[in-house]
Amino acid sequence: MREEQYIPLIHQSLTDQLSGEEADRLQKWLSADPKNQEIYAEILEGWEMANSYDLPIEVDTDRAFDKFITNTQVQNTTITTNSPTPVRRLWPMISTVAAVGLLLIGVIWTWQTTVSHDALLVETVATGPRTLVTLPDQSVVTLNKGAKISYDLNFGERQIQLDGEAFFEVTKNPKKPFTILTKNTATTVLGTSFNINNEATKTIVTVFTGKVSFKDRAGKNGSLILTRAERGIYQTDQPTLNKENQIALETINWQRENIAYEDQSLSKILPALETFYNVSFELSEPTLNNCTFTGNFNRASLNNALETLVTVLNLSFTKNNKKVILSGEGCPAAVE
Repeated sequence: MREEQYIPLIHQSLTDQLSGEEADRLQKWLSADPKNQEIYAEILEGWEMANSYDLPIEVDTDRAFDKFITNTQVQNTTITTNSPTPVRRLWPMISTVAAVGLLLIGVIWTWQTTVSHDALLVETVATGPRTLVTLPDQSVVTLNKGAKISYDLNFGERQIQLDGEAFFEVTKNPKKPFTILTKNTATTVLGTSFNINNEATKTIVTVFTGKVSFKDRAGKNGSLILTRAERGIYQTDQPTLNKENQIALETINWQRENIAYEDQSLSKILPALETFYNVSFELSEPTLNNCTFTGNFNRASLNNALETLVTVLNLSFTKNNKKVILSGEGCPAAVE
């Protein structure tokens, strides 16, 4: 959350209105950065200074205004004659009170703005490998484990923020494009299905159906138009946009209820199995990568999937915690 989004929590803490969960959030924010503690201290100081004045105060506004005009005239005269007056001595106190007033007005204004906008932010974090989220426009997002999306509750602009990997099935609406923002990229569609994997070093968009526009948010590399079986890759460190064609879509199956392959090499299958089952593979023979497999695992357990794989390819396997070692005779490389 941005700094200004914690101001309502600070306000609630000063008025003893924080829930236990909110108190924990505020404490974590304060512990995260000394600058956050400085912000809290400044607001607390202004709050305590304001509370040192007795309220309510009955004010004759007409008389006060007349007195202000008179004092201003006296002050101007005093400045030119270099004569000491009470007005000069009062100015530091008036400035302090005005500063406190402005600070409190700022806190209240920011709090109201936050409540009307940021408090309506919906955020979902996936704790499992396949978390389904149905958006207000009936688009469906499947989040991979650890992925996070956030969007405005009313979803008027059909725009979401993504961190991690997610598969999108977007409801078509030509009048309202659907946009997914990551830290460095923007993907815009009208209605389609595609996968976005947003990592620290790169963002990868793979299109299953329809058409998408993929670009970096800095606008330095133009944009890519991607269609079925095409992939756009944004490299963070360079930064560059590149396109790959003829992607084997069946190798991206983490979001599906089953894993199906047709004449695909292990070099393409194993990375998807690693994601699907949260394991790593090691090959006793590098040319095993050339062996091809056709089959369907139907959300089988890891052991059942491995049994199917080694039976078809005449291999053997051993498991050591999260590592799977495949052994057997390799296969010749495919002739181009």
